[in-house]
Amino acid sequence: MAKSKSGGTRSYLRGKIGADVYSIGKDGKGAKQQVVRSLAEVVSNPQTEAQMRGRMIMSTVMQAVSAMSQIIDHSFDGVPAGQPSISEFIRRNYALVKADVAAHPAENNVFGLNKYQEKGVKCGAYVVSQGSAILPSAISDTTNTTGGFSIALTADTLTIGGLKAILGGTGENYLTLVGIIADDGFKFARLHVNTALADSTAITADNVATIFTVEGNVQPTITLDGQTIKVAYGAFVNDGNSGLIISVKTSAGWTHNEVQLSNEGIYEFTANVALPTYPTGAARFLNGGEL
Repeated sequence: MAKSKSGGTRSYLRGKIGADVYSIGKDGKGAKQQVVRSLAEVVSNPQTEAQMRGRMIMSTVMQAVSAMSQIIDHSFDGVPAGQPSISEFIRRNYALVKADVAAHPAENNVFGLNKYQEKGVKCGAYVVSQGSAILPSAISDTTNTTGGFSIALTADTLTIGGLKAILGGTGENYLTLVGIIADDGFKFARLHVNTALADSTAITADNVATIFTVEGNVQPTITLDGQTIKVAYGAFVNDGNSGLIISVKTSAGWTHNEVQLSNEGIYEFTANVALPTYPTGAARFLNGGEL
């Protein structure tokens, strides 16, 4: 409600009456004058296709953040754990998704995109860790071909002690199999050499399933093929992306390897399918809109 400073219909008003806002200002000579400003009855909120493309990309990345936060909030070496690490994930992967949208709007994309208000992580070749650690040369087959990885031992190292030596000597290091499965979300399994087994314990087909303690939201199969340990989660094959993060304990703290999930998943939706589901409005005239 507008209020008069001194009363009467000819005094100066302050406040709002309907769609008009009254205030007191001064004219060019410094004398008081009544100022009236009308509020817009309809506020325009342009939602251009370019804006919606950005929101589509950010929505897709943030769904990935929501699914993978317990991993990516500390997986970038040199970046403080918590929100800074998550922000680093967003920075790196927003750029990757944006480039993929521009280069592959209709096919051959390597990131699935979220439709408007759609929840859940989509398959994508996300960068999930960064650091100076390096996977031991004995580890291979870390793509979707196997859905896991292999550790090649020898006749002389086919023991718990030999396995520890290959993975870093002390047995304190971790291997974490991570991946995204179409229609089933983010999956991970962290493996650590079983501390209950003596170093002299021979690894055999009968006990190979017990050589690691496993924590996570999936249980991979662990088998022995000759002198090669194979760890696999079959659902990653063909239907998802996967990667293997090694966590190495050093005197300065934990380090990790650089991991970008493999690009062999099922990627729905493309930009040409997802983008039209985002609401658009009129663009301003100077920016290409109609009068």
